[in-house]
Amino acid sequence: MLKPMGAQTEPDELPPHEIFNGGRFISRGRGRHPERILESDELIVVLQGELAMHEDGQPRIAGPGSWILLRHGHRHGGLAPYPKNLSFFWLHFRFSGGLPKGIPLQGTARAHSSIMEYARLFLNEQNRIKPDEKSRDLLFRLIFRELRLSAGENGDPARSGPPLYEAARRLIRLRYSERLTPRDAAKALKCNVDYLGRLWKLRTGETLSVSINRLRIEKAAGMLRESGRSIKETAAACGYEDPAYFRRLFRTFYHMTPGEFRRRQMAVHCNTENGGSASVQPA
Repeated sequence: MLKPMGAQTEPDELPPHEIFNGGRFISRGRGRHPERILESDELIVVLQGELAMHEDGQPRIAGPGSWILLRHGHRHGGLAPYPKNLSFFWLHFRFSGGLPKGIPLQGTARAHSSIMEYARLFLNEQNRIKPDEKSRDLLFRLIFRELRLSAGENGDPARSGPPLYEAARRLIRLRYSERLTPRDAAKALKCNVDYLGRLWKLRTGETLSVSINRLRIEKAAGMLRESGRSIKETAAACGYEDPAYFRRLFRTFYHMTPGEFRRRQMAVHCNTENGGSASVQPA
């Protein structure tokens, strides 16, 4: 164990910390990450495969080139069994004042090969009979410098959600009016459709298809409430060419047809315009 390093002044430097140990995990397709609460922080950088974990019940899913930061004092564990092709680098450490600012709990490395080279050198140094602690600390700092730089390139560094999930969320909000399917979304995001679907389900609790339809129907409800478009026009504006299918989906989410929804909204509008009070009971 290293003693805490002194306070640093450079922006890329790290606050006082201790470095414990690291290693490389190679899956045999059995078991899953144990449920536990550690006294140290942990960094996991995935080399190959997909790691599905949680921290305090919040999903943490990482594919090749992505990292997960797990905080001391928080419960974490596996969400799914280890796949056969999974391999990742892990590192245990502890910052005296909490994790440094500017590095999210999950992200994708801009230079994955650089981080893995630093990790390889770190493990080589650790395995020496007499490790050079200055070299270990320098490599530790270089790894976290890459995480900070990656966070800056990926967008808001304070965001803790998986970057692929955030990209998918933005995509469906931009393209909800198109005939967008999960396969179309995966193609646009250049990822595997099954991986995207699992990530989305773990993050939201529902399938990507349901989320796309939910957003479309919410947009349609707003149009029915505020515009004079016909139901057919509203359906087309939200990506539905078949008005009958649109009506069935609308009933699924709102428990009434689009026509009934519009009539109720108009009734409320008329009552309030006349100065009376209106109360609409849910269907």
